[in-house]
Amino acid sequence: MNLRELVDSQRFCQGLTPGQCTGLAACAGERSFAPGDYLLRQHAVADTFYLVLSGEVQIRLAVPGQGVVTLETIGPDEAVGWSWFVPPHRCQFDAHAVLPTRTLAFAAAPLRALMEQDPTVGYAVLKTLVGTLTQRVQSCRLQVLDVYAPPGA
Repeated sequence: MNLRELVDSQRFCQGLTPGQCTGLAACAGERSFAPGDYLLRQHAVADTFYLVLSGEVQIRLAVPGQGVVTLETIGPDEAVGWSWFVPPHRCQFDAHAVLPTRTLAFAAAPLRALMEQDPTVGYAVLKTLVGTLTQRVQSCRLQVLDVYAPPGA
């Protein structure tokens, strides 16, 4: 499967025209990660949006006094990263490969420009991002409940 076909097969491409998918493919490339490799580092510049094609990625957060906490482990068809969309474009979490992981990596600046230029593409990508944000908020909520639970609870 070539890059264009990989992009076309993503959920957010459903309902988009071939030209719109070509625009998305122009922002994308395939990227692979070995176990232990980082896709994102907390506080680093967020310049890439990933869709996991295969493998497993842990989303982690450094918590003062607690060390590094794993919020969730995600796999194929899930998105990694949303900070690229919102200034100041800094990663809010670490993301590292647990298994050999293959991704579609979208360069943030051209993707934001495409979304601004074509609201249909922007809406399709935002639907994916909102799903990712919802998942991260829920994971953070569960971690907070666990961290601040009374001892023995």
